[in-house]
Amino acid sequence: MTKVFIVFLFCLLLLNCSKKEEVQKINAYIISKEDIKISNELKKKKIPPPPKGFYGEIQLVIDKKGNLYYYQKEYIQILCSYGAEKDTLPYFLDLKPKHIVRVPQKSLNDFLSENILTKEKRRQILIIASQTDTIANNDLLEFINKKLNIYFIRRTTQEEDTVLKYKIDDKYYDFEYVKWDKTKIKFPDYIKLNTHSN
Repeated sequence: MTKVFIVFLFCLLLLNCSKKEEVQKINAYIISKEDIKISNELKKKKIPPPPKGFYGEIQLVIDKKGNLYYYQKEYIQILCSYGAEKDTLPYFLDLKPKHIVRVPQKSLNDFLSENILTKEKRRQILIIASQTDTIANNDLLEFINKKLNIYFIRRTTQEEDTVLKYKIDDKYYDFEYVKWDKTKIKFPDYIKLNTHSN
């Protein structure tokens, strides 16, 4: 009887181990592959691609180490695109390190729920920007798949990368002293950069 009990316990332990491994599997979202897949599906269905755009009211930025950061823009209701579909460069936001808040991984679900799901339905849109092509955060992927109707996933912009670096390094930031690659960002006409910028 003791042997049967020991074998039973051993089998139970093995089953528990395999269940834990299943829970720990990371589902990955590979931005470049998903973009191609979505584009092909839209072509098959003869649906035009959604209008180009980079920013929304709420952005979640994932750095190279998988750390999560959040920033918001002022909500402006746009009823038509005004030619935004032709914009291929992100426009200058005047984002500052103080605008970006680090989101603790342990609080991700609560943080996103509080800052997105409490808004009116048409404003419950999340823009996810990643410094790497692969997003492997189970909690985030589960949140967007189960709780959000609309979300967009893209690579980070030059401005997001630059401002995030200044925030992480805790250094003084002034956009006029950054050597911007103007093939990757669009500045408004009223901004005149100093001569030591590209």
